[in-house]
Order: sequence, then C-alpha cells, then structure tokens
Amino acid sequence: MTSGEFMQTAPLLAHKSKRSLLYKTLCFILLVFQGGILDFYLIIFTDLYWCSWIATDLVVISGWGIFFMKNAWSKRERACGFHQKSSIFGCNLGEFTYAYLAWLIYVIACTPKVVLILETSILDLIELKVPCGVTGFKIIVLLSAPLLFCLINSIIEDLNGATRHHSHSCFMSTCLDLLDSFTLVEMLLMSEIPTLYLKYTVVSVYFAALAVPVLWLYELTASELRCRWLWARFCMCLVVNAPLLVVRCFLVFVYRMPVSVFMFKNVFFLVCKFLELVEQSVAVRGARRLAGSSNQAQFSHCVSENDMCPHGYVNTLAVTHS
Repeated sequence: MTSGEFMQTAPLLAHKSKRSLLYKTLCFILLVFQGGILDFYLIIFTDLYWCSWIATDLVVISGWGIFFMKNAWSKRERACGFHQKSSIFGCNLGEFTYAYLAWLIYVIACTPKVVLILETSILDLIELKVPCGVTGFKIIVLLSAPLLFCLINSIIEDLNGATRHHSHSCFMSTCLDLLDSFTLVEMLLMSEIPTLYLKYTVVSVYFAALAVPVLWLYELTASELRCRWLWARFCMCLVVNAPLLVVRCFLVFVYRMPVSVFMFKNVFFLVCKFLELVEQSVAVRGARRLAGSSNQAQFSHCVSENDMCPHGYVNTLAVTHS
C-alpha cells in the first residue's frame, strides 16, 4: 500500500472504528437497562435472593465483553494475513466469530426472568405499583430487537457487502416473528387467550423466535453451503410460524375472534421458505454433481494412453510416478 492509498483509507478505518464503538456502547447500555429493570421487578415483588439476578446480569455483560475482545482479536489476525478463508456469504469467517454465543447467553439469561413475571402475580403488582405499569414492561421486553440490531452493526466490517445485507434480512425476518408472537403475548396479558395450552404455546413460540438468531448468526460463519443449513432455515421458520398459525386458527375458527393479518404472514413465510428449500437443495445437488464430474474429467485428462492397461484400467503406478 502506497502512502497515498493509506491516507485515503485512514479516515474510512477511523469512521468504521467509531461506528463499531458506538454500537458496542449501545449494546452494553441496553443490556444494563433491560436487565436492571427486570431485576427491579423481580427483587421488589418477590422473596427470591436479589444477588442471583444481579449475578446473572454480570455474567451476561462479562460474556459480551469477552465476545467483543475475541472478535477484535480475530479481526487483528485477519489484518495480519491469518484466517483469510471466506464464508458462503463472501465475508471473512472471523467477522461473526462468537456472535451466536453472545446472543445465546443473552437468551438463556433473559428467558427465565420474563417467564417468571408472566406466569406469576408480579405482573399485577407491576400494573398497580410501578410507573408505566404493564406498558413499561412491554417496552422493556421489546428492547431485544434493538439489542440484536446493535450487535449486528457492531461487528460488520463491510457496510456494502453481502454479509450486511444477509444479516439485515435475517434481522427483519426475526423482527416480524417477534412482533407476530408478541401480539399474542399482549392478548395473553389482557386475558384474551382462552385455554392454558394456547397460553403455553404463545409464550414458548415467543422465546423460540427470540432464540432463532443464534442459528443464523452461526450460519454466517459457515464456509460452505450445505443441505443441512437449508433444512435449518426451513425448520427455524416452521418452529415459529406453524404454531402461531395454529393458535390463530383456533382463535378465529373456534373462539370466533377477528382474523389477523399475521395469519397471512405465517402462511406466506412457510410457503416462501419451503420453495427456497426445494430450489436451493436442487441447486446445491446440481453443483455437487457438476463438481464431481469436472474432477473425474480432469483426472481422466491427466492419464495418457501409455498409462492404460490392456483391459482399460488405469495403471496407478504410472499415474503416481508421472
């Protein structure tokens, strides 16, 4: 790199580092704010030991700090020429290193808190004694979406690359799933979900949608597109949208509630993911067959007529020594 090129790229690198630092700071602010408010609800209105909830938040914050340090170390290694292998989306493998673990730690820590509040009388006490009441609780729970957005943008290097576009498309799909499931959670909070089984289904699907980013964040580190990743995408969509569609069908056809536009969203997502599974599975198998045939043709092209036995078999010793 010449001095002129270095002078041109230096402001861009400085801008990227400032942008990354901003989103990392926002990540920690959201983690502390959301965890602190949920801890406040649990400590004030329960007899459980307060130190366990605070210790959980400290573990999450420490885990995210370790993740950011590991990710920065991976970037420095790639800058020095190590680990230059590319992923299936055109990015370096180290760009999303350990991101899925960071989100997994967050989901494991956040899920029991929210479930405990939803399934006990804490929610009624929040409505009576806390400013903003249940509305404030809803806002705190929905901070998961901005947190995921900040996590993605804190580690993306190429702002115009395929990684950014794919991660943002996955993020928007996750946001729609969270919004879809949270509308049913709101109905649950207003006691509009009639049966206990439907209530458990709604709560389970919401946290399944919250855990889905673990899989597609891990997929961003894959170096090869395989059929198992295609099936994983379809299963992620199936686990979230199929139960939500069943719940909404029960509400509409059995309990005579109004039809929701999210029913069409569930059907649309399931059909699109199924067509994507079929199309890309055929494409992957075709690419493998083409690669296998090209390797065989290349091998036979390297074998001369003198290396063939009378019966047409390859003289392996001649091929080896040649």
